Amino acid sequence: MFVSFILFLQPKQANMYKPFLLLIVLILLSHEATAQRSITVLDMDTDLPVKGVSVRVDQQRSVETDHLGRATIPVLFDSIAFSHVRYERERLAMVELSDTMYLLPIEHMLPEVKVNAASPEMLAAFKAWAQMGAMMGAAEAPRGIASFDFASLLDRRGRRDKKHLERAKEILKEWDKVPSEEGKK
Repeated sequence: MFVSFILFLQPKQANMYKPFLLLIVLILLSHEATAQRSITVLDMDTDLPVKGVSVRVDQQRSVETDHLGRATIPVLFDSIAFSHVRYERERLAMVELSDTMYLLPIEHMLPEVKVNAASPEMLAAFKAWAQMGAMMGAAEAPRGIASFDFASLLDRRGRRDKKHLERAKEILKEWDKVPSEEGKK
């Protein structure tokens, strides 16, 4: 609009506005050169923002993402690199980059770990206990080498019934003794 206004002026008046026009064109060009855009860096597994990612554009100075995973980068560049201690490094060209960058977490895996539940002596003791339980009766024998019935600890009725059963066995033993003693007299 301003340029069309200058074109319709007389040549003498147009010369007066040329420095002003040149200044406006330089301002517009410098604005284009320093244009910036925002990018968000997220964790690929959780979709949560990643704080502290180093974002390096064209091997120049780098910026770090804030607590929302955002960083401000130039609009025009050749390549961009993302690096963080807990994530895989990424290097992309400008055409490959969108407004959101997902980083893949590095999985820290331990080598194979062997866990021994019991020593040989303890296994032998469990086997002896199981055999002894089998001799006493199948109902009281443990179900495996290292079994434990947590429900029996909480079962009041079962404990009460067990006490009643033991008391009934004692009474029956007493009754069995009584007739044999009377027969001797």
